[in-house]
Amino acid sequence: MVEARGKELTEVSGDQFKLVMRRFAASVNVITSADGGKKNGMTATAVCSVSSDPPSALIIVNKSNRSHPIIAGTRAFAVNVLSSNQRQIAAHFASKLSDPFAEIPHSIGRTGCPIIAGADAHIECTLIEQLDVGTHTIFVGKIVAAGASSGEPLLYHEGRYVGIGGDSLGR
Repeated sequence: MVEARGKELTEVSGDQFKLVMRRFAASVNVITSADGGKKNGMTATAVCSVSSDPPSALIIVNKSNRSHPIIAGTRAFAVNVLSSNQRQIAAHFASKLSDPFAEIPHSIGRTGCPIIAGADAHIECTLIEQLDVGTHTIFVGKIVAAGASSGEPLLYHEGRYVGIGGDSLGR
């Protein structure tokens, strides 16, 4: 039970939480990180701007994800906002490949993190804060480099990829 203004409130179940959160439409991103020659990426929708002064953004990463110790150790990450035609890249980075960048065109950014070719936008961040919450860590980064194209981002809503106009782009 949670208490708010003297009233007891029942907590939301995990299933109800997941049902409601699937209704939040979000851009599809690949969070990239690197430690020396070891490059990693993970598909994520848990990305948010924080402030314009200093320019900053946050990502949320499961502690069991292979990217977690890389980001925590190097204190750097990049967010690649996928373009509407990069659905296959989203699926690629949702899997657990031993060399996820072997066949993905990319460059290396200022922070040493991979920048995916053709992404709609990207930001590179150096870590300024982190907060552990349950099974995840919120990483807040200062944006040190950024770039954008003039395309359309890939969105995710109700378990499927959609375009800006709501057109389904498959799973």
